[in-house]
Amino acid sequence: MTQKKYSDLRKKYGGFVYPAVTLQVGGRLFSENRHQLVLSDIEAELSCGLEASTVTYSIYNVYSLEKGCYEFAWFKEYVQLGSAVSVSMGYDGAEEALFMGFIAQTRFVCEEGDMHHVVVTAMDAKGLMMSGSYARQMTAGSYGEAIREIFDKPLYQKMNAEGICKSVQIEDTPDKNGSTGCSDKKVSSYTVEMVSESDYEFVTRAARRFNYEFFVDTGVILFRKAKQAQEECLLEIGMERGMISYDMTYDMTGLVKSVEVRGMDTAKAAMVSAVTKVSNKISTGNRAKALIGQTHRIVIDGGAVSKEQAQYRAGALMEDISYRFGMLECECVGIPELKPGHFIRVTNLGGPCDNRFYITQVRHSMSSESGYHTHITAAAAALV
Repeated sequence: MTQKKYSDLRKKYGGFVYPAVTLQVGGRLFSENRHQLVLSDIEAELSCGLEASTVTYSIYNVYSLEKGCYEFAWFKEYVQLGSAVSVSMGYDGAEEALFMGFIAQTRFVCEEGDMHHVVVTAMDAKGLMMSGSYARQMTAGSYGEAIREIFDKPLYQKMNAEGICKSVQIEDTPDKNGSTGCSDKKVSSYTVEMVSESDYEFVTRAARRFNYEFFVDTGVILFRKAKQAQEECLLEIGMERGMISYDMTYDMTGLVKSVEVRGMDTAKAAMVSAVTKVSNKISTGNRAKALIGQTHRIVIDGGAVSKEQAQYRAGALMEDISYRFGMLECECVGIPELKPGHFIRVTNLGGPCDNRFYITQVRHSMSSESGYHTHITAAAAALV
């Protein structure tokens, strides 16, 4: 995704005045319903973490007071479990796709002082990966290839055909022959196996092992090196650039100067180890750096069977630790382009507040009371 200018987005969305949403369920546009159904309280929880992204929405005018029951025939096509769901948000005349998935839960609700209504929860493709449990040796020689093998199964072809997902983009993992990591094909083939786990558990285990991200971006299933999109920031935001409120924290507890990973080369019966050091700027002075300069973390990893694997694992652990340093919680005007898996830059606040953050979670919410807002959770590894 190319870098955006806030001024261009403001122009594109007509000053962020008239929020709009498009919901499509099972190929049917909700706006084309024939019974004056009302869509309300739409919320998209998007993440580039290991959890599934979700969308919830409520439907009103579904209950007949005269008959004393739900008119299920009026709205059944918008609430049936397993139906494909897609959601776009924006403003009158301009919307962007945010979510593709399937209906995972339907609730019939009437709280005190409220009207009878239906609340629907949709999940992305990860939700279907969580069922089932398998124990088998994979034919692939690396984790990346094994994950491609998983997504070749008929279940995922059917999900694609029904509009629950669009495509799969799987990056090679460092244990593939010829890339950084283990060069012994036997080691890789013997270690890649499923042990009484679901497809979801297998892929998330691989993601944790190699510090990869596994998430679904508007129907595209991604398995890639974490925080790889570091070339440019998606958008600059600030109090005059879409930001409504914020809570920014810098915390040095838990940070370390170096990480050492130790493993065992079973073929040579010898220990292997690798050390990664960090030099990120974490303060405007020297006191924090001096304190952290004496800290060291040692990790024993049975999966590190070569010095190359230990080195990669140490680097991945250091990156994970470093991104616990800065945390941003930020409420913005509704901007559909803001999605997890991208960097943003906070500006016009001055000092350490002007920094670059990696978006890990985004909540797009739209209601008749509050309009369209976007809430961001993001992390920073250093001051820039």
